[in-house]
Amino acid sequence: MPIYSRGRVSASEVRQITNQVPGLVKRVSKELSIGARVKQGDILIELEQQPFVLDIAQKQAELDRTKLELVRVKAKAAVAQKGLKRNATDYARHIPQVRHASSQVSAAEAALAYAKQQLKKTVIRAPIDGKVIKLSITEGEYILATSNVATIYGTDEVEVRLPLNDQQIEILGLNHKGYLGKTSKPIASLNSYQNPTKQWQGLIDRIEGERDRNQLLYVIAQVSSNNASNKSSKSLLPGSFVEARIEGQVINNLKLIPRSAEPANNTVWTIDNDMRLHRKNIELVYRGKELSFVKAGLNANERIVTGSFHLMAEGMKVEPYLANDLALIEHPVASTIQ
Repeated sequence: MPIYSRGRVSASEVRQITNQVPGLVKRVSKELSIGARVKQGDILIELEQQPFVLDIAQKQAELDRTKLELVRVKAKAAVAQKGLKRNATDYARHIPQVRHASSQVSAAEAALAYAKQQLKKTVIRAPIDGKVIKLSITEGEYILATSNVATIYGTDEVEVRLPLNDQQIEILGLNHKGYLGKTSKPIASLNSYQNPTKQWQGLIDRIEGERDRNQLLYVIAQVSSNNASNKSSKSLLPGSFVEARIEGQVINNLKLIPRSAEPANNTVWTIDNDMRLHRKNIELVYRGKELSFVKAGLNANERIVTGSFHLMAEGMKVEPYLANDLALIEHPVASTIQ
């Protein structure tokens, strides 16, 4: 039982590229331009490194000084501890002095390691494979820390938010627990309005936790470019509007009728062997896009009437036409026999 919905494609992963250290922009990669594709690990931006190199040299000098001081304090402590009485204080034994000198060395080592990390951050790399959709930096510009320099979205996966009502969610066999299990993800076939001949396959991955103002819930369909059925198609671009056909649960012993054969009051008109009309009540499971799914009230191969229900009357004798012949006659549906 297919469920139809519509939605807008968005990127599953969007990264705001920010610099963690301030500095002068020395080089911007030629690959970093709006619309360009980048690979994870590609160098995008390089900042001037000289201030950070100088800082590392200063931190190294400070580390050497503290190590020298530690050696001096330890030597002094060794001399002071000779001949001390058993009840001598820790200060007399130079224990706190040695501990302080050791902590100074540890602090200097940490400062040097931090300075080296800062130097590495002057090179900004692409965090993911993706496409550049925003760029706000130029060479020669001085930028502050945490400046937003570019925006990249991942190209491996996109997702679509699809609104569904409670009945549709029940037909799909979904629960409201958010992420779905690996074995319970319905298949969604997507067709783009911009390119109706192309189709992409996705999976319903999760359900959002709140209703919109129309009391509908949104399910998220994920579409992976690594899926074998999607590799032959062009990428499904974010911003595209698509129609989704979601495969529902298998329900046996249902009768399928054209949606146009069922007025909004759960009834249909049937034609008996004497070519007379009869109104029958039916029990519907679901009204789909083109078909209605009937649980009870109809027999297999029973003839039903579509359209112009205001002309019908119980027991009226008619001349039926097959649905395939409707285009050949002036007045479709059924014509009354006088």
